[in-house]
Amino acid sequence: MKKKIKIIIFSIISIICMLCIFKLSSMNSDNSNGHSRDFISIFIEDTLNITNNYGITDSHPSSNKIQKASYLINPPLRKVCHATVYFVLSFFLMILLNIIFNYKKYFLSVIISTAICILFASSDEIHQLFVIGRTGQVIDVVIDALGSIVGIIFYTTYYIVYKRGQKSMIVQK
Repeated sequence: MKKKIKIIIFSIISIICMLCIFKLSSMNSDNSNGHSRDFISIFIEDTLNITNNYGITDSHPSSNKIQKASYLINPPLRKVCHATVYFVLSFFLMILLNIIFNYKKYFLSVIISTAICILFASSDEIHQLFVIGRTGQVIDVVIDALGSIVGIIFYTTYYIVYKRGQKSMIVQK
């Protein structure tokens, strides 16, 4: 694939990731928490139904207990989701930047990708200050930054094993 096409594709993917993050941050607190708690409750119910049907469990909690469990699981799950979306964003930014720099300025790609993710996370938390029921939290920026660093490490592993390994195999032949 030509370099320009790759740049366009990975730019679009990165922008879509950012738009999704912005859209999720635009939800007011009640909608945001409500959606995630509903999702967790459905997941718990479906998981119990499947495991009960296969004889793995024999558990039939009340809807009140399921709702209580979803309230307990919701906060840590939301933090994991914070990290995950920035993991994905940083991964695609690394691909984009390495294509732009022809895989020659890897450390610069790491710095730029990290900076973009941290700046975007910071701006997103500021954006949440203007959304009803939401707050901007420094801890969320830290979690987002950690997610992006893990994404960069994941990409680095891929890059070293696949890209560099592929090149060394060509040289050996």
